[in-house]
Amino acid sequence: MSKIKILLLGIALFFAWGAAAHSGKPRVYLIIDTDCAADDFRTLCMLLGNRDVEILGITTSEGALTPRQGERKVKALLNSLYHQGIPVAAGREVGASIPAWREMSEQIYWGDTLQKDGPEKSATDLLVETMGREPQKITFVCLGPLTNVADLLEAKPGLAEKIDKIIWYNSGAQPMGDTNYRIDTLSAQKVMASGIKMQLVSAKEEDSVPVSMFYLMELGQLQTSPYAQKVVTAHVTPPLVSAVKDEHLKVWDELTVLSHFAPQLFTVDSLSPTIDWYYVDTKQQIRPIEEQLLAVFKGKENVEGKIFYHFPVAEEYYIRDLMPIIARTVNRYGASEWRAAVLTNELHGHLGIYATLGVKMGIRAREYFNVGVDDIVVTSYAGSKPPVSCLNDGLQVSTGGTVGHGLIHIASDEEVRPEATFAFKGRSVTLRLKPEYARQVQEDLKKGIALYGAGTEENWQYVRKLAIQYWQDWDRHEIFEIIS
Repeated sequence: MSKIKILLLGIALFFAWGAAAHSGKPRVYLIIDTDCAADDFRTLCMLLGNRDVEILGITTSEGALTPRQGERKVKALLNSLYHQGIPVAAGREVGASIPAWREMSEQIYWGDTLQKDGPEKSATDLLVETMGREPQKITFVCLGPLTNVADLLEAKPGLAEKIDKIIWYNSGAQPMGDTNYRIDTLSAQKVMASGIKMQLVSAKEEDSVPVSMFYLMELGQLQTSPYAQKVVTAHVTPPLVSAVKDEHLKVWDELTVLSHFAPQLFTVDSLSPTIDWYYVDTKQQIRPIEEQLLAVFKGKENVEGKIFYHFPVAEEYYIRDLMPIIARTVNRYGASEWRAAVLTNELHGHLGIYATLGVKMGIRAREYFNVGVDDIVVTSYAGSKPPVSCLNDGLQVSTGGTVGHGLIHIASDEEVRPEATFAFKGRSVTLRLKPEYARQVQEDLKKGIALYGAGTEENWQYVRKLAIQYWQDWDRHEIFEIIS
């Protein structure tokens, strides 16, 4: 494929994607395989923060770290970003030589190391299970050797039909000789001979774009992106800060992402009927590459709105008692929670406590699985009698799992409580309001009835004031028990 065709394709994709409101559904379903080097860390953060992709699972392979070391790093990263629902598994070791950058890779802070959390699946088991239940074609993004893909094809050859393509970083394709190839040459050869469509992505060492302090400063300006902030923090502290100053760190694995989001940057040569080589002249495109990386981190502006292109946050749109909390609440909890809370309370008919808690619970569940709206099946234990049942309105709006979509069910349990179970692609998690917060809500509501009487205008105003206070003070990362 010629470079001019790739340029036209990139332009067409840009206008097609920007012309209408986002459907809310991902456009690509990914499995990521990583050996957990510094460029893998940056690439994972890019993909985790982008709503155009859904990450079905992450496997670790040998390279910068051992597979088990990598598994711990990835789980720590997901925990720090509140995406604990993305499954992770380690592949097998292949006995490769320890790379010179192993020690530095071990020191990079991905997040707090977690305690062992139950039985560990092998990478092959995770891939078989995930691909077996996924109806969509899957893209593999491989940032290390191809060990886990080869093991999958050995265990379940029929699953090759579920793979749309493999995007693999390899610093050179003619001749083949990159570290990712040499670590497990046999697996690479098996996968390349399998007939699966492959996209090899390269930047030659001498032409690679450095991860500069200027680029990190620009990345740091994306203050609403915790993923960008995660990358910046890691790269301005030891051990990476000295590597950045020495221009030792380069844009390598990130190019796999750009080959999808910005194919116009690449020249494409066909190596075989099923393998294309995407390579980039980075000497001529340092700034375009940096700009495209920043664009992927930033993401599209409108990923949830179906009516509003810009959801209003200006004070003049809001009733006076909400004006003081807008900026602080949006900055602290994000635009998604604010949008869902505003829409819920308009739907709900009054600004309610349980309705707002339902919003926070639903947003936290989406965050856990790292998915958009209209993807999760909700089972609520809040019953059908106010005030606890008001939780259901918040759950519906925040998850998109409305009665009309048939994605919310009210459990028949006699014990009514602020709790819900969220199911997504064979996995589930239960969120429950912690007892101390549940008691505070009950006590505050009883106090209002005692002071003003049930159903009085004075009591409704009292409830409204409480709901605003909870809205701005109660952090969804702190108020729920999570049972997985």
